[in-house]
Amino acid sequence: MALIKSKELRFTPSASPDVVTNKLYITKNGIPLTYDSESYDVGNTIDLDTQKVHVDLRSFLSQKDGIFDLAIAAIDDVGNEADMMVMLAVPLDFVAPDVVSGLELL
Repeated sequence: MALIKSKELRFTPSASPDVVTNKLYITKNGIPLTYDSESYDVGNTIDLDTQKVHVDLRSFLSQKDGIFDLAIAAIDDVGNEADMMVMLAVPLDFVAPDVVSGLELL
């Protein structure tokens, strides 16, 4: 199995007390991010040392390779979503190179 390097996304969580989770949105760079874009629930677990939410993107974006636009939106207990915090032109590479061939022991 190939070894894929991690890439971590960190963000400061919403201060609203009724937030229950956060959603990661992704599109190919240049395609507008909307609430209908490909998305993943990334939770709302806050790291006590940094006071930020940490997301290992490998968990959600395996097999993504290229330049993407990302966004995070907080979601409250009734399903309302906050405005998106957007990050444009993010290079992602979660695809390992092809395996070598012709291995010989001489």
